[in-house]
Amino acid sequence: MRRIGFTSGRVIESALDQRWMTQRRTGRQAWEWKTTEILMPGDRVPLSLAAAYFGTEGRAREGHFVGAMLGDGGMTSCTPEFHGDPLDGAVQFMREFAAENECGVREIPQGTIVRLRFPFRRGHRNPLTDRLRRFGVWGQRCDEKQLPDLRLSRDFWVGCLSGLIDTDGCVRQRVNPKGTLHGSVEFATVSPVLARQVSDALMRFGIVNRVRVNQRQQKRGHTVNGYVVASRRPIHIVEVSRAIAIVRLAGMLDLRIGYKASRLKELVNAVGHVSPASSEMHGYDESVALDRVKNVSSAGARPVYGVTVGSSGLFLVDGLVLGAG
Repeated sequence: MRRIGFTSGRVIESALDQRWMTQRRTGRQAWEWKTTEILMPGDRVPLSLAAAYFGTEGRAREGHFVGAMLGDGGMTSCTPEFHGDPLDGAVQFMREFAAENECGVREIPQGTIVRLRFPFRRGHRNPLTDRLRRFGVWGQRCDEKQLPDLRLSRDFWVGCLSGLIDTDGCVRQRVNPKGTLHGSVEFATVSPVLARQVSDALMRFGIVNRVRVNQRQQKRGHTVNGYVVASRRPIHIVEVSRAIAIVRLAGMLDLRIGYKASRLKELVNAVGHVSPASSEMHGYDESVALDRVKNVSSAGARPVYGVTVGSSGLFLVDGLVLGAG
């Protein structure tokens, strides 16, 4: 077995005789088949942007509520809570969503932010808690956050991604030494599962991204049997940095925090003229991008299972195009 890591952050374990469609590294860069055994760093594997299947569960406003609660919400006490700037659109959305569900809103100022609590009538089930239970997020700790394996609708995912970026996302702009403006839209979480889910959802919208891990310098924590226990977890960052991907993302999101929406609009105006490239992770076509092999290492020996596919001999694993052995 081999463990293959890609620049997007994907990691796939594969048998030695598994076939991969790769782009030839020299000449006309035509396609060629390689087995895992001879796959090497630098090889480029097609990544499908056309597998955009969505289900029917959930609406856009429910998605935005769930995404915002996953970002800046409290879901482990008796009453749901949300923390944010009282003047921005995210807090106003929470006020409106609570009113739609006939929940009260108790606002507790805490410096420059406000703590929103959503109590319900004593003796009755809280509809906002029920909504969070329906989507499987109630009671989750920060490093365990994830969405359930439901057939979530396209509208729900649009709302959810907007809520996540409104709360735990950022829009960055930077200028390189040549004076060229670059930028990125990022979402950060300490939950590796949630980061992977967000990355996969973006891919289904045709938005190329990568997941990177920031191993934060460990902060001194409490002592157990003479050993210092680290108290800080790595941050998993989903990053959209290619120009065409940023433009697609901006056309999809419905951000409610004003300065983030304005900064994203400025970034799109700056990079929107860039056309799709013919290689790398830019994507040379509307339905396919390329992911580069970053490293290949041994994954030991273990049983593997065969897959029966159609006459084309192609199938997708974690979004990557593979061939039948």
